[in-house]
Amino acid sequence: MIYLDAAATSAVRREVLEAMWPYLTGDFGNPSSQHEVGASAARALADARAAVAAWLGCRASEVVFTSGGTEADNLAIKGIALANPRGRHIVSTPIEHEAVLASIDHLVRVHGFEATLVPVGADGLLDPDAFAAALRPDTTLATVMLANNEVGTVQPVARLAALAHEHGIPFHTDAVQAAGWLPLDVRALGVDALSVSGHKLGAPKGIGALFVRGRLPLEPVIHGGGQERGRRSGT
Repeated sequence: MIYLDAAATSAVRREVLEAMWPYLTGDFGNPSSQHEVGASAARALADARAAVAAWLGCRASEVVFTSGGTEADNLAIKGIALANPRGRHIVSTPIEHEAVLASIDHLVRVHGFEATLVPVGADGLLDPDAFAAALRPDTTLATVMLANNEVGTVQPVARLAALAHEHGIPFHTDAVQAAGWLPLDVRALGVDALSVSGHKLGAPKGIGALFVRGRLPLEPVIHGGGQERGRRSGT
């Protein structure tokens, strides 16, 4: 068999397995534990966070580890929308990944939000003018994917983020399908939040990350022991 579905998932790369192996065996500690085995795990976690931050062009404190792209999208959309007192309106597109659309639907059904899904053109691209026209004084979040997971269309995210910021609106992008193919420097993109998933890049399934800019308020979706600076609990 010749595997041609790497856009859906990729095999774990050998160098990833080799990097993980010590922490699946001898250095298996809980990074919250106050002993050497835990401290070793904590150092590895800090190193991993710094490496992701260097890749994304952000501070290590702005990286939140998650269980994958779906959770990262959920945390970004629900977390920013629920923590932002600006209003209860979200702007997105109808071609987003289901993790984004279902999160928006949850906010509409359960929390009384209103959503505007701006249609894309025949080429799959979102018109920045149509996007800007959808923004309102009560828009609390705008979210547009960077690269489409079905057809690969690349949206003008930097331009869209700049338009949102003109109105003081946070901007999130689902970059899961773009990771490994397009530059993801969050400063160049101008985004406030960005989601990625490990299994698209040769890491195991069940690993993801969310960039959240600086002091942007974020309501946790998963509650517990306060890991990830209180933004995503779980060991």
